[in-house]
Amino acid sequence: MATFDTAWSIIRRTHWDTTYNGVNWLALRDELRPRAAAARTRGELRAVLSDMVGRLRQSHFAVIPQELADGVSGGNDSGEPTRGGGGWLGVTYRYLDGAMVLTAVDSGGPAGRAGARAGWTLEAIGGCPLSGRLAGLRLTGNSDPRSDQRQVALSAWQTTTRLLDAAPGDTLSVTFRAPDGRRLSPTLTLGEPPGVITKFGNLPPMVAHLTWHRVRQDGRTIGVIRFNTWMPVLSSLFDAAIDSLRTADAIVLDVRGNLGGVGGMSMGVAGHFVDTVLALGTMHQRGVTLRMVTNPRRVDTRAQPVRPFAGPLAIVVDELSASTTEIFAGGLQALGRATVFGSQTAGQALPSVPERLPNGDILYHAIADFIGASGRPVEGDGVRPDHVTPPTVRALVEGQDPALQAALIWAARQTGRPPVP
Repeated sequence: MATFDTAWSIIRRTHWDTTYNGVNWLALRDELRPRAAAARTRGELRAVLSDMVGRLRQSHFAVIPQELADGVSGGNDSGEPTRGGGGWLGVTYRYLDGAMVLTAVDSGGPAGRAGARAGWTLEAIGGCPLSGRLAGLRLTGNSDPRSDQRQVALSAWQTTTRLLDAAPGDTLSVTFRAPDGRRLSPTLTLGEPPGVITKFGNLPPMVAHLTWHRVRQDGRTIGVIRFNTWMPVLSSLFDAAIDSLRTADAIVLDVRGNLGGVGGMSMGVAGHFVDTVLALGTMHQRGVTLRMVTNPRRVDTRAQPVRPFAGPLAIVVDELSASTTEIFAGGLQALGRATVFGSQTAGQALPSVPERLPNGDILYHAIADFIGASGRPVEGDGVRPDHVTPPTVRALVEGQDPALQAALIWAARQTGRPPVP
């Protein structure tokens, strides 16, 4: 009972809204406490705790099993695996037209070497069709149909990622289906993921990855930076990327699939593009208000004086861009510093912290609401792109990336410098 009582008390003490989003928090304790007392296993107790935090119908509330948070492989009380090993297939995928579709395939990765291509459908994993699991996803909470579709897309991605999770060196049988109906069913050996494995506080280990390169577009040079999470281990890499691209005509930040991370990093990264202290938004805790502001970066990685990058800035997002990514992208969009391309973001942007419970599990819980620079909450609505450019199966098969290509074309047209052939 100590675990249930602790989790209930933490939320009662830290939730910024004393109405608990319309939930009678005292009555909920009275309802669920007998179920917690009757729980025979950790799995049964986790189900009660998940029910409790789920009643709030808000993002950033979850119970993370101890074995997952501590990065220990093993099983839970239901017998299902709780953690694989972050093995790499060399693909990204999104929920499109009711199926899980490959949106990018690394030609040197396990799936690419086996013949899979962008635009193909991931049809089965371990011999089990994926369609049944995707069809079984149920909409939760928000009645906004746009938000529901984003929630379904996120749930579908999480389900697929969990099924594909295995350690480097493990084998996994998968079935891909091409648009013309051809099927490919290789047994793949998972590789080591690119990037750095990092851990932040009580959160589970994760792979942090950042790349950058230059693209020629209409006679201009555009720098493209991609990163998958906001973790301190990537800060120096981002600084190095900006140093490398400081002479580019424009920069495109591709943060599709970036689910968030350490919120404070958004202020430092924004400072690479803003030469003034401006508010990205405001955190509202119970009795406390905290402005999140840009931190202009006026020295480079060699401690030499520089000015923040002043050229055109485009940000590419999708429905898996969440939390800190939304704070960053929405803030710079509202300030008029960035133009956003892609699909509406997840709308899950509540500042949160992880806390250890008496049974060793982690209670991940939001502690504040976040009001963006536009004056509107980011939670729920998320960031709406200035140019909506969702992927399509046809475009993927043809090797196109509509959102990135639109951002590159826009960026090239914004620069005032003459084009260089």
